[in-house]
Amino acid sequence: MLNSLRITIPYALSIKRFTWPWLLLWVYVTSVLATPVHADVVTLTANDNGKQIQLNVGDQLVVRLPTVSPRFGWRLTQTYPGQLAVTQTHSLPGLSSGVPGAPATFEVHFQAVGTGGIDLALVSAVPGSGYSPLGGYFHAYVTIDKPGVAKNVNITEYGNHSNVKVNQGDQLLIKLDTTVGSQYKWELMPVADGVVQAVAPPVEQPRKKPKKAKVGSPEDVAFQFTALKPGQTTLRFLYRNATDNQAPPKRDFEVQVEVPQPPK
Repeated sequence: MLNSLRITIPYALSIKRFTWPWLLLWVYVTSVLATPVHADVVTLTANDNGKQIQLNVGDQLVVRLPTVSPRFGWRLTQTYPGQLAVTQTHSLPGLSSGVPGAPATFEVHFQAVGTGGIDLALVSAVPGSGYSPLGGYFHAYVTIDKPGVAKNVNITEYGNHSNVKVNQGDQLLIKLDTTVGSQYKWELMPVADGVVQAVAPPVEQPRKKPKKAKVGSPEDVAFQFTALKPGQTTLRFLYRNATDNQAPPKRDFEVQVEVPQPPK
């Protein structure tokens, strides 16, 4: 009996000594994994064309659009690395796409993976395969937030006349189309409410020596703003002839910007 005790007790103490840290780690990991993670699923249909939506990192976005046949789908006009990732796509007959009577629906699933603001634009993969009245183009403006993380929100001319929500401290970058060598230039109308402030846009360092742009080729001009304080404001741009101030603007761009009160 004494021999048995001499063997059993030290063995039990050694097991306790070596396994106790691992036991604590196991309890911590299982408790974290058991904590439910809140993630929303947001669904857009053809009825939501042109709308603005708000997502948080981790949320799912489902876009359902009509097609003339299950053989035809929709494609993105660009990718959104680090912000919105495509997880799956498929065509389904008889699924609601927001257009009554549509023969088929193309469904795209996205995962919000990083903060920012994007112009989500899709076009019918085959011209003419979009179902009336939507036609072959769908657009929604998507902002993706993460609490406590400032984000960079990018807008192109696809976001004309849209509404965008940015948090205090966020950066808003607006890129507008122009033509190399054109007499027309984008001009920002005065903004005096102090909600956002114009700042110098970031300068991208090219990996290779850039080629000289040819006259008449398209290019972007960038305007950047910092969200300073809560409120609402309108950013308006006019595409004017720089050599003739009396000439009417060729086109305009306008976006409504909201900076909400920060959470207390």
